[in-house]
Amino acid sequence: MCLLHYFAGAFTHQPEEINSISAKAADLIKRAFEEIDPTRLVDYHTHIAGIGASGTGTFVNPKMLSWRRPFHRLKFKIYLSAGAVTDVEQADEQIVERLVRLISNIKVHGKHRLLAFDKNYRRDGTPNLEKTEFYVANDYIFALAERHSDLFEPVISVNPYRPDALEELERGAKLGARMVKWLPNSMGIDPSDELCDPFYQKMKELNLALLSHGGDEKAVDTKEDQRLGNPLLLRRALDHRVKVIVAHCAGLGDNKDIDDPARKRVSN
Repeated sequence: MCLLHYFAGAFTHQPEEINSISAKAADLIKRAFEEIDPTRLVDYHTHIAGIGASGTGTFVNPKMLSWRRPFHRLKFKIYLSAGAVTDVEQADEQIVERLVRLISNIKVHGKHRLLAFDKNYRRDGTPNLEKTEFYVANDYIFALAERHSDLFEPVISVNPYRPDALEELERGAKLGARMVKWLPNSMGIDPSDELCDPFYQKMKELNLALLSHGGDEKAVDTKEDQRLGNPLLLRRALDHRVKVIVAHCAGLGDNKDIDDPARKRVSN
């Protein structure tokens, strides 16, 4: 077995094999879902990615496509393995196919909130492509959610620093989105920035919830911006009465306690 496949988790098994697990494992899963109404079951954090094959509008940072940056190239190869990609020219479709098969073979799978992923932007509203690890357009997410409406619900991603941020929130809400995805460490967003106030006000007006990463980020390159994962920075959104979900419970890393005059570093 190739080590890449081992680390990525693709192995040699297929999603359909979940139906042939042991009786004990099957019983455990059944009992775990016993009191859950399948019509209300939602997985609110399902990522998708792509390289722009077939005109999907997605892309990854060029550093992931060259062995001149071996660490990033190796990471990219691992992601391709996890998505069961065998033909890079068909990568986007193969990643979707793999995800659909994985979910469809869960007997009680509910709906999965499929996440767009916006670019890194500077405070002046210009995109910073050098610090954009990958990009998944909102339109791509809407298209996938429409194609697989039994599995997916769309989650838009809008960086508050982009010039058309408020318009994109309105457009997304009209198309059926109910949630906005942020990864501040990667997107260059300071959730406590006063520039975010109009964005929060618009989110509240549209009744959009904010799904924001909290804590350190390990899967995506964040350079010096791990500080933006400080969960306390999201207080500004709460002050605007925006509903906030802090993904992963900010479980990794540490940050300055901004409520402490000494600004001691504490666990996220």
